[in-house]
Amino acid sequence: MSVPATRDETPSLPEGVEDDRGLRRIDPRRLRLHRGPSGALRASLGDRSYLLVSAWRAFPLSEPHRWLVLLDGARRQIGVVEDPEPLEPQTRDLLEEELDLRYLTPHVQGVRAIVEDTADGGSWSPATVWDLDTDRGRVQLRLPNLTDHLRPLGPGRYLLVDRDGRRAEFTRVDELDARSRAILSRFIWVDPPAQAGGGS
Repeated sequence: MSVPATRDETPSLPEGVEDDRGLRRIDPRRLRLHRGPSGALRASLGDRSYLLVSAWRAFPLSEPHRWLVLLDGARRQIGVVEDPEPLEPQTRDLLEEELDLRYLTPHVQGVRAIVEDTADGGSWSPATVWDLDTDRGRVQLRLPNLTDHLRPLGPGRYLLVDRDGRRAEFTRVDELDARSRAILSRFIWVDPPAQAGGGS
């Protein structure tokens, strides 16, 4: 199933995705989504299962609620959900949640943990898993390295972007609780919180 010939908008998928113009339709009645123990999205489609699934809007400007593309952990296309309405409720809710994580940036309110994974990434910059509390709930992001995936935006502001484009933003690091700042200080410079009052 190819992109409709009348469509002007180019499919908006991550770089390197195979066959990004040959979107393959998924029967929504056969699709099931669930989260694994680590929180990563998983998919079952008939007798096939997929790990580390990510969801993208093929046409985020013209049709943000239709033509929803699923990719596996190797960024190979699983297929496209042309219309999510027939999905069973839990699968539809998880799909919408995953899209919100990608296209609506959560603001970090606290840091639960940041764990290094030396089995992934280079020895000089191992992958890290960030377990965060945000204004949109708990979020876990896996960053292959900090150089490319932790972006300073200004004093006390940082944007995290994982390999699949999911995001979270620190808007004021100095206003986080003491435990969160202590965890962060292993990875970024954290200014001490501003003191109320002051004077000589």
